[in-house]
Amino acid sequence: MRTSILPSLLLVGLCTLTAHAEQFVYKWTDSVGKVQYSELPPPAGTPYETVRKGGGAAGDAGVPQAPAPDQEALARKLAEDEAAQKAQQEKAQQDAEAARAKNCEIARKNVDVLQSERPVVKTDAEGKKVTISDEQRAQELQKARKDQDYFCNP
Repeated sequence: MRTSILPSLLLVGLCTLTAHAEQFVYKWTDSVGKVQYSELPPPAGTPYETVRKGGGAAGDAGVPQAPAPDQEALARKLAEDEAAQKAQQEKAQQDAEAARAKNCEIARKNVDVLQSERPVVKTDAEGKKVTISDEQRAQELQKARKDQDYFCNP
């Protein structure tokens, strides 16, 4: 008789623990002061509390709880992904700044050439070199100045 009760009690206890574990979420304040709720733990090092899905606090408010090892691994993976994304954004920013600086230099050289008294020669559609007229030169100078303003004045 005792052997048949023990498995039943274990099963009831396990079901109670499982149901109890599913009723909690993490609550923390993010870097911009907004309160966040999630079933996943917050980023590593962020103080949080566990909260019942129905509303009441489960543990001591503001006291960090130790996340489970698999949750720590997930949090670490998320932190690594965020760091990689940030590095990629910084690289893209640097590349854009380098391209802008190069275009600024080209625009300045074009303005200098078009303002000089020397003849300006362009290659036409047939591959022949043609000296541009004063009217064309004024139009090209206007375009070059717009480019210079755009690329050299961020």
